[in-house]
Amino acid sequence: MPNRRGYDIVVEASSRTSGVRRAIRATAPGGVCTAVGYYVATNTGVPLMHMYANDITLHLGVSHPRAVLPELLDWINANNFPAETVTSSLVSFDDAPHAYAERTTKLVLHRPAVTAS
Repeated sequence: MPNRRGYDIVVEASSRTSGVRRAIRATAPGGVCTAVGYYVATNTGVPLMHMYANDITLHLGVSHPRAVLPELLDWINANNFPAETVTSSLVSFDDAPHAYAERTTKLVLHRPAVTAS
């Protein structure tokens, strides 16, 4: 829920040091910032004093959606949610390098099923 002091939950997915700093500063006091990007820089400059003064929790790491996937799929089905509309590009697995270079919002790669021989 947005307010004049920030958002209760912020998700940072840019994988940029400026992105994680901006996301933290957009988090409301007592809020949670989840960074799902991969930060390769040696110094991200995380504003720890700002986080401390505003009781902000920062969660970093790989998400593990498998635990909630059945519940999510049930919700999508029960609510007739058009999940396919969040996909900006659907491309062949073989075209992945070019597709990733396009920097689309939600890229989905597909390939033929692998069968046991």
